[in-house]
Amino acid sequence: MSTPRIDINLSKIAHNTKVLSSLFRSKKVDVIAVTKGVCAHPQIANILVKNGIKILADSRISNIKKMRDAGVKAIFLLIRTPMISQSESVVLDTDMSLNSELSVIKKLSEFAILHDRVHKIILMVELGDLREGIMPSQLENTIEKVLRLKGVELTGIGTNLACFSGVTPTEKKMELLSSIATSIEKKFDIKLTMISGGNSANYNWFRTTKDVGRINNLRLGESIFLGYEPLTGKPIPKLHQDAFMLVAEVIELKNKSSVPDGEIGLDAFGNKPKFKDQGMIRRAILAMGVQDVMVTGLTPKLDIEILGAGGDHIVINAKKESLKVGSNVSFTLKYGALVTAMNSSYIFKNIISPLSAKEYCAIVEEKDRLHKKKTAIIPVQEDHTPLISLQDSDFNLIFEKSIQKNYRYLVRKEVFEKIGRISKLLDNQGKKLIIRSAWRSFEHQQKLWDQKTSFLKKKYPKKTVQEIDKIVSNFIASKGLSTHSTGGAVDALIYDLRKKCVLDFGTNDGLYIDLNEKCYPKHPDISEEAKKNRKLLIKLFEDEDFVCDHKEYWHFDFGNINWAVENNMEYANYGILEESFVQSAALNYPDKVFFYL
Repeated sequence: MSTPRIDINLSKIAHNTKVLSSLFRSKKVDVIAVTKGVCAHPQIANILVKNGIKILADSRISNIKKMRDAGVKAIFLLIRTPMISQSESVVLDTDMSLNSELSVIKKLSEFAILHDRVHKIILMVELGDLREGIMPSQLENTIEKVLRLKGVELTGIGTNLACFSGVTPTEKKMELLSSIATSIEKKFDIKLTMISGGNSANYNWFRTTKDVGRINNLRLGESIFLGYEPLTGKPIPKLHQDAFMLVAEVIELKNKSSVPDGEIGLDAFGNKPKFKDQGMIRRAILAMGVQDVMVTGLTPKLDIEILGAGGDHIVINAKKESLKVGSNVSFTLKYGALVTAMNSSYIFKNIISPLSAKEYCAIVEEKDRLHKKKTAIIPVQEDHTPLISLQDSDFNLIFEKSIQKNYRYLVRKEVFEKIGRISKLLDNQGKKLIIRSAWRSFEHQQKLWDQKTSFLKKKYPKKTVQEIDKIVSNFIASKGLSTHSTGGAVDALIYDLRKKCVLDFGTNDGLYIDLNEKCYPKHPDISEEAKKNRKLLIKLFEDEDFVCDHKEYWHFDFGNINWAVENNMEYANYGILEESFVQSAALNYPDKVFFYL
């Protein structure tokens, strides 16, 4: 895929939008989404609207026109106070605007009358940040003149803090704006429908205030897109900070000195650079520079150090990362970097769209079909790894009761060790790993098949045997085909010791799992809590080199044909172990149920 590029995850933007909207509405504060930071990208704008945003705000009329032309259905607010030369376009192309100059408002009035329109205005009040805004002492005089004008409607008042001088939106500032609104309404006998208290920097005020007063609106950009509170740079709980990821390619990687050789003058941008002597380092160059993005606003995902940047290059210390020429290096962005990257024509905008449930399931079905074709032909080179019973371990595990009498939860030795490490990680989180199933005999597998078939026949009496078998085969393999017969497959869930319950994975009621398409690991139509819990479970196993089944979020494979296919291995290490081998081993090793083939 093209580089440099910015990966834009619409699902994460949607999530942030919903979380913030719900949070602010809890105190009856509406959210306006500011699109200037993403250059009014229509797909991003549509995601905002789809997730409850009614008003979109931008500082450029051209951006608003772009969204209108793309069919985005919203009310559009111009948030940079209008240029008097653009007054007609403001009336024709926007629904409302922030204003601070009476001469501009008079022009808006003239063009609104000319085009038989009513343009809504919000008067900005200066509360100390010294950017746009009417001084409070002059506000009533301005309003008196605005109310005489036709074609414009005074909708509300607002303020902007933190953006220019970094002035914090405190309780005192918000109380002042509220009192100004009340005073205006009383003096002029009008009702202001919007009291816009500021932007993403108002987050901490909102969380700590007991009374928002008259503030009923905030204009949010940075917090929606990047998940941060701007004044402190701290992540906002429950939000994604990586909805946007910038990716650049390594074009040179060499061992070089950490300090230049020669007399130091000014660089290409008129600065005199300084260098820390670190001896010889692995010095890499990325194909991206300050012409593309505000480099100071980038945070690398890898353990690397940005040494500096020119117009077309970023130079990094690769440290111990396994980079090579052609490798991609990813960065999260601060707001300045996001704005410049989204406005750069040199950076490819890669939209990662949320899939519908139908689309996702179709992808899973096709992937599963191709997977089965490959598993049918992949060879097994049995490495004779022994089976051990997990019940004989000292791991902190819970064992789900099995349909099979005297079930021993056998796994290969390597799997046994991996389960031990996973169990310890969960111990530190106040959780326990639940082992649902491990090695199964053909008889055991057939029992599961028959049990599910019997259940579904009662549930769907009108379905044919073939239809029932098709449903069952989606989640239970017929005997001889299950990877559980290899000793390399484990079914697992997680128990929360603090809450004293099995975690919610979206299709389970405790240990009972309703087998349906929502069992597919990344199904979009499950709760955020279930998604978080699945992510935890799957990551624990994937970090130990297991692969998660395409259709069962609880099923993990290692060493067998499923694992080999997913990792593009030439062969599998674990083949099927028939019951006769296990019974023989049990006689020889009654204490551990441990054997070699």
